Amino acid sequence: MIEVLDGSGGTVRRYSSRDAAEAIDAGTLPYPTYWFRPPQRIATTAGHHRIVWDLRCPPPPGTERSFSIAAIYRNTPSGPVGPYVHPGKYRVRLTVDGTSSERTLDVRMDPRVSIAEAGLQAQTDLSMACYRGHIRLQEIRDAVDAALKGGGADAARKSAIRMIRGEGRPGDPDIMYGSIYTEPDVKETVVGLQEKFLHMLNLLQAADARPTTQAREAVAALQKTLASLEARWAALR
Repeated sequence: MIEVLDGSGGTVRRYSSRDAAEAIDAGTLPYPTYWFRPPQRIATTAGHHRIVWDLRCPPPPGTERSFSIAAIYRNTPSGPVGPYVHPGKYRVRLTVDGTSSERTLDVRMDPRVSIAEAGLQAQTDLSMACYRGHIRLQEIRDAVDAALKGGGADAARKSAIRMIRGEGRPGDPDIMYGSIYTEPDVKETVVGLQEKFLHMLNLLQAADARPTTQAREAVAALQKTLASLEARWAALR
């Protein structure tokens, strides 16, 4: 196992030799698989091996995986992806058969980029707010799906649960048609709100610049909607 730890000892990223490769059904894709980046596997054999951390948190769970139109032959990663970590000191821990060793790692800002620390911190904070909002909604979605599969709920309650869930899975939205403010809080769905959090995450991560006032207001609005949706789900449980 390879773990990346932040300054407080929290796990930022974890790779294991037991990780399953991302499932891809080539028969359902509109493009050939030779564009795709091969999965990274933690080797367990003796010798020199390499694995590359992309300096990001894990991909958002529960999403519809897709591939960018900005393709690279045999090296196109799937999305959506997690946010970049903030520059700073990290530790890399390698564990083999219960024995661990660690090394420090400095993540530094690209020297070609000019951004004040306050602006960069605001970008990180808002990006993580979107990322955590999506993860919290995934927890609700898992609970909703379990309730729909289980017995004991009458037809009216199951109908209300389906309405709060929404359809399908969120994707990797670079563009949000309409507005994140379109749906009132009482009609927002779990999947719809996940899609909006991922859209704002993509927007915030797309530039090394201080987030705009509009972006900050949008994230605050999504967090308010999340609190409302949590209350709606609590009333249905």
